[in-house]
Amino acid sequence: MIGDSWTSGYAAEPRTDGFAYLTADSMGWDLTNLGAAGTGYVNAGPNDEGDFADRIANREQDDDIDLVIIQGGLSDASSEDADEVTAGATRAITAARTTWPKAQLVILGPCPSRLPAPSPLTSVDSQLTALTSTRKINYLSCLKQNWINSSNYDEVIDADSSYRPSTEGHAYLAKQLEAGLRKIVVTG
Repeated sequence: MIGDSWTSGYAAEPRTDGFAYLTADSMGWDLTNLGAAGTGYVNAGPNDEGDFADRIANREQDDDIDLVIIQGGLSDASSEDADEVTAGATRAITAARTTWPKAQLVILGPCPSRLPAPSPLTSVDSQLTALTSTRKINYLSCLKQNWINSSNYDEVIDADSSYRPSTEGHAYLAKQLEAGLRKIVVTG
């Protein structure tokens, strides 16, 4: 799984209680976690870790990877040019298909860290929805599926951790992701 700070398990105690780890454990999968805070389809991160496409392209080709999940977009919501997100996501998808040619690809859109979800974030979600529909890639929209809403926000998001999921929030997101994946992922 490649993504931003949410994928890396940021704010979960311990970090391995992050949603990516919990989902992989529940599904019985080996996980390579390529989450890095502040990164996205456009953003290379505060320490220039590289945007998703660059980080994927820097990996060695591996025909043994069965599933790749690209999570993110929250770090791209401030992108001034909406077309940049679509172009960056297209590059990431192309890099993933080259690096992991036999893997099933799933895109997990951005989840809101604040409510209501700001319009730039909904724009990123709409761009990813359109792109994945055109490219026939499975897309899970945290926003459209209302994973984080006014009734669960305080339990899912920890305002003291820069508005990222709490440990309990990561557990909740893992359950949501697992349910979505079980509907779309070829498991054997």
